Parts: sequence; structure tokens; C-alpha cells
Amino acid sequence: MRKIFGWLRAVAALVGCLWLLVTCTPLVSWWCRQLAQPWGNCQGDVLIVLGGSVVGGDLIGASSYWRAVYTVRELRKRPYRRVIISGGNGDDGKPIAELMRDFVRGQSIDTAGILVEGTSTSTRENVRESLALLEEGERRRVVLLTSDFHIWRAVRVFRKAGAEVETCPVPDVLKRYGNWELRAGLFVDLVGETAKIGWYRWKGWI
Repeated sequence: MRKIFGWLRAVAALVGCLWLLVTCTPLVSWWCRQLAQPWGNCQGDVLIVLGGSVVGGDLIGASSYWRAVYTVRELRKRPYRRVIISGGNGDDGKPIAELMRDFVRGQSIDTAGILVEGTSTSTRENVRESLALLEEGERRRVVLLTSDFHIWRAVRVFRKAGAEVETCPVPDVLKRYGNWELRAGLFVDLVGETAKIGWYRWKGWI
């Protein structure tokens, strides 16, 4: 029994040290900045927006919200010949791409010309299904809009598929990092994204 309590104390101490590291140091911010590279200037003819999280099957989550907000800002700044929002819904609800399109429309943006790709449920499928909607020449001037921590993997999947991509990262984690209470959750998100990068490398998708 004494050994069990000893192990429990050690685990509790380790968890406490990790919590302090995550919440009281710039670890999360530094890690996210590494994943946010390359940080481009959003110049191109075709804007592709990747869907993110969904809540309850029919509401946009935090990452999708910020991607939708910056889609609105981007469309107000410059015209694009074609705009695609990509993302399905693994919960069999309304595709996240449609939810994000509806949000964009609610900000007085004309969405009649926006293409919605609502079947993909992974970054690899986002890329495959989005590029299938483009003509060959359009693949040379693609602007990719997604969350800061997602850029590193997403842009490499696009380039692996033969597209020439300019990045337009959304300050998602970097924006929420200002609230220290959220840092532990953001740390978990970064761990998950880093694990996905490893998986994509192993599969040869990036």
C-alpha cells in the first residue's frame, strides 16, 4: 500500500509540474508558433477554408468559429475568383462547411459563389475533395486558410498533392493563449496535432 501511495504522489507531482509548465511559461505559444509556419501573406486566386471543430453536431466549435471570422475578414479585403469551404461532420449532422458558410452569410457576405465541400472528415480528405473542385490551372494560386496550429500539416498535404499554396493562418491558439485558464486545453490540442503530423509522415501523406 505504501508503494501505491508513493506512486500516486509521484504522479500527482508530475501532473502539477506539467500544469505549471503549460500555464506559467510560454511553452504553448512557442509550440504553436512552430506549427504556424510558414506564415504567408494570403495572396492568390482561390481561397480554400478548412473546417474545424463542431459542437453538438450542428454548432461551430472554437477553431471553426475563428476560421469563419477570418474568412469574413479576408473576403472583405480582397476578391477571389473561387472560394471553397471544406469539411464534413463525423457526427452525421450538418457539414461544418455549411455551418461556416451560414456564419459568413450572416456577416453580410454574398455566399452565392462559395462552393461547399461537405463530405471530408480529415485534412487529407479536405485536400483531395477541395482540389477535385478546381481546374488544373487553379491549383497554382491557392490560398489556404486554417488555424495557426494546423497550417504546418495542412500546407504540406496540399503541396504533396501538387498544389501551389500560399498560407493564411488564423491566430486561433495564439489568440486564446491570452486566457491562462485555456492553456491546458490548448496544450492537449497541440499534442494531438503533433501526433497527427507523425502519423501523416509515417503514412507518406506529407
